[in-house]
Amino acid sequence: MPLILQSLSPLSANDLVAVRTVATASALDLRTDTVAVAEHSNPLTPALRDALDDVCGERGIDWAVLPAGRKLSDFRLVAMDMDSTLITIECIDEIADFCGLKAEVSAITEAAMRGEITDFNESLRRRVALLKGLDASVLDRVYAERLRLSPGAERMLQTIQALGLKTLLVSGGFVHFTDQLKPRLNLDFTRANTHHAGRPSAHSCAPVTLHFRHLLSGHMCTAMRHKALISL
Repeated sequence: MPLILQSLSPLSANDLVAVRTVATASALDLRTDTVAVAEHSNPLTPALRDALDDVCGERGIDWAVLPAGRKLSDFRLVAMDMDSTLITIECIDEIADFCGLKAEVSAITEAAMRGEITDFNESLRRRVALLKGLDASVLDRVYAERLRLSPGAERMLQTIQALGLKTLLVSGGFVHFTDQLKPRLNLDFTRANTHHAGRPSAHSCAPVTLHFRHLLSGHMCTAMRHKALISL
């Protein structure tokens, strides 16, 4: 099974030896200073996964063991999440920061990510409820001032697009961000939750109320919808 390593920093000889030893891999061939490939390694077992996580984690290296016989040409679509994946932030947490509620919203986000809130719809409703009345212009400020692509994101997308694969960005967040990232990164498809600005609220912290249409209609963009999209 091929083993692939990737790092933001140049891979050292010591890095390659350490990983090769753990995986009982064939020689790791440097494709670039940050990418190495071994044509053969041990089959991926839970024990090997833990060992690779340990040795690679402490060195800041990403790793993947590919199923034998699989080629990139076997795939047609690369699907990715947005928050804390393609980009470095959780957009809803940064939106909340402009209303002085980042700690409260982040706590719900983190609880959901830890699995303590298993109903994503409920976690999103709770977070959005805290943002009621927020000035809609805040979303523009989050995009301009806070949103940053994860290191290597543009290079990855350019590579897979050059190879002819389609790209899908899915998010439990909001179309305000995915719609701007789509042309910026030349993405083929995006899916996220829709919001719209309404009339001022008596309890708003700014003059324009944000409403979230998909939250009200019940058609949230969730993990199950992500899976359904990919299967189409």
